[in-house]
Amino acid sequence: MKKPVNKETYILDDSIAFELMDLLKAKTRHSIQLNEYVYRLFDGQSVVTFTTLENDIQVEWLRGKA
Repeated sequence: MKKPVNKETYILDDSIAFELMDLLKAKTRHSIQLNEYVYRLFDGQSVVTFTTLENDIQVEWLRGKA
């Protein structure tokens, strides 16, 4: 049986988002930059995607395995 996937999305001030990204990078297995505006972090159970918007950053957090 598949585990449910929980998805949360936040819009953060860019300084807070980059601070969060730095903290998460220290604990992740993989960190990639998909393009100029999108960064993705993986830890084996969760995926966190940081997307640069005009003045803020959208943070999408998917937990669990599909």
